[in-house]
Amino acid sequence: MWCPLPTALACRCLRFGAVLEHGKLNSWSQGCRYITSRGRNTDWRSGSRAVRNIAISPMSLSGRVVIERAPLPNTMCVTGSVAARALSSDSMANYSTRVTNGTVDVIFDLYRNRDTETLSVHELLKSLHKCGIREDDPRLNSFIRAVADEERRQLLSDLPPSESIAANLDRDTFKRCVSGSIGIIAKALKKHLVVPDWSTFVTVVTEIFESCRDVNDGKVADYIPQLARSNPSNWAISICTVDGQRRSWGNSSLSFTLQSVCKPFTYAIALEELGADEVHGYVGQEPSGRLFNEICLNHNKKPHNPMINAGAILVVSLLKRNSSLSDRFDFALQQLKNFACNGYVGFNNAVFLSERETADRNYALSYYMREHKCFPRNTSLQDTLDLYFQLCSIETNTDTLAVMAATLANGGGSPLGAKRVVCNRAVRDTLSLMYSCGMYDYSGQFAFTVGLPAKSGVSGDLMIVVPNVMGIGIYSPPLDSLGNTVRGVKFAKQLVEKFNFHNYDSLVYSETNKIDPRKEVREVHNESISNMMYAAKTGDISAIQRYILLGVSIYERDYDERTVLHIAAAEGNVSVLKFLLERWEENPDPEDRYGRTPLDDAKQFGWEKCAEVLSEAHKSYKRGTSAVAARHTANSSITNRGSDSQKDAISSVKKGTLSSDIYNIRSESRNASSTQANISPAIAKSQPKSATLSLPKSKNIHSASSSRSPSAAVLVKKPDERPTEQ
Repeated sequence: MWCPLPTALACRCLRFGAVLEHGKLNSWSQGCRYITSRGRNTDWRSGSRAVRNIAISPMSLSGRVVIERAPLPNTMCVTGSVAARALSSDSMANYSTRVTNGTVDVIFDLYRNRDTETLSVHELLKSLHKCGIREDDPRLNSFIRAVADEERRQLLSDLPPSESIAANLDRDTFKRCVSGSIGIIAKALKKHLVVPDWSTFVTVVTEIFESCRDVNDGKVADYIPQLARSNPSNWAISICTVDGQRRSWGNSSLSFTLQSVCKPFTYAIALEELGADEVHGYVGQEPSGRLFNEICLNHNKKPHNPMINAGAILVVSLLKRNSSLSDRFDFALQQLKNFACNGYVGFNNAVFLSERETADRNYALSYYMREHKCFPRNTSLQDTLDLYFQLCSIETNTDTLAVMAATLANGGGSPLGAKRVVCNRAVRDTLSLMYSCGMYDYSGQFAFTVGLPAKSGVSGDLMIVVPNVMGIGIYSPPLDSLGNTVRGVKFAKQLVEKFNFHNYDSLVYSETNKIDPRKEVREVHNESISNMMYAAKTGDISAIQRYILLGVSIYERDYDERTVLHIAAAEGNVSVLKFLLERWEENPDPEDRYGRTPLDDAKQFGWEKCAEVLSEAHKSYKRGTSAVAARHTANSSITNRGSDSQKDAISSVKKGTLSSDIYNIRSESRNASSTQANISPAIAKSQPKSATLSLPKSKNIHSASSSRSPSAAVLVKKPDERPTEQ
């Protein structure tokens, strides 16, 4: 049916689980539809995105939002509170506009010193650091500079944080200083970042990093003299999420040349400048199945893809081809700095000269392609190769490489600011080729085992992209036989074993031993409990069955120690109570933190039928408890009598005398008596009343067999047979 609800109530309706389809709100449980007053084509917007179809699951009490796939076409699924979390793709400017002065006051009240009524900037930055936001984050520059100006100190970049960030701000001063950075500060402190439980994630990655440190396989590349001098013990990893959370391990500030890792960025820059159609008029998209530097072309007489040497050289020839070599290099270098969000990007001239002197294969590839007219007209082969060698000799470190990878993971937008480097289409095509062609001849195996876009270089660097989540920069010089860093590949494999980062890991039916860092472990548990409580409130037995199948216990309690029985009794849901009590094996009168039972709630709210059901369950539980206690008492008595007889038999055995009236196999007698009803009277009379065994008094039972050890001598009595020794 059609519900004439005002537009303003749309967001409230979303809290109870519905589907917005072209402005219509379709309730999952009731089948109701809602049309906004703005018409059928009303868009629900998130930042700058217009979303036509939005599937929203029932409200969770944890206050989180996770974007997932939905069954409808062009539909996003939103789990949790709609207004709780901004999407990672939102710019900080848009997020800041939604943060009111009330939020600033709350932050100040939470972190202020109550004695001095001031806020310690150092303590605030420590809290941000625990969330993954570092002091050198460009988004905090406005705040840091304002604090430095306020205290008449030098900028943070000129002094260590311990000296320059020691200010204590009052409320008004804090409001003035924080205004330019409130977006990222509020987002981090609310744990609305893509990895909310940052400390747990860092702990797991640290374990993986340390486990890979002892790997000593591989050999440093030696065909370029400068690379052969690298220290094989160097080992560094850096991670940057799409929200700018960063962490580094090992020699993260140690510089190295990009080598082949520059190829994805060169390709993305060319796509942004020229478009996919023109670029792929010169180079293909298929894996070659050949060595990365093999002299070969595809059936169209084009390089197979931009991730091998032939394809990368041709893509370089397309960059600003009407400009001088110096201008082309400056353009490419500036674009790489944009990817790095002004992180360290340098140039190693020694590696450039060394590489140019040993580039016979690349020269051969270029002449072979020129023979088949692969290059654009009037292309200078020497300038193209020089630019290619220069781009391979660009220098960076893992800390910066992780930011560059995170830019690709973020759809071309910088994770440390609102600037967009390349369009989403360019990123999509780049990641696709990295996935299928990025690891030389190991690309297929890496895609199978790790399932993530990646690109490696012969200097020992490796860039891994987890789309929409994070970028990872790795450096370890020793390479395997295929030219990939040994430690880096091992790290990637262990990473997807711990986290569900594999491209085809299901977020719905994920393996229980894998962690989804996009959600807190506590949050997952609390969401399950709250969803179970909500199902008990609404009387949705099918939902309760589903949560039980997912492993949620019906005995879970909320923050008030209330169970699902309390909720169902307070709401008067008799069917839910009966369903739960049929499976309830504990006391059906659990008390909450106030000492109230489900029966108390049913009586207070006047649900007589619920009270009757709970009273009967209580009586049944008492009767069952009494019966169990009686059986336990009887069993204990039998056990005690049996144990006394066994003690007498053992005593007789130790003395060497075993009387036939004492040594009676009670278990056989009990078995015989239990089956007596199935035996005819004639046969029953023929059965012996007891199975007895007499031994000579002068003999010890352990002397029955001289060829066996005493512990192996056991007397066994079979039906209608003499005792035998086994």
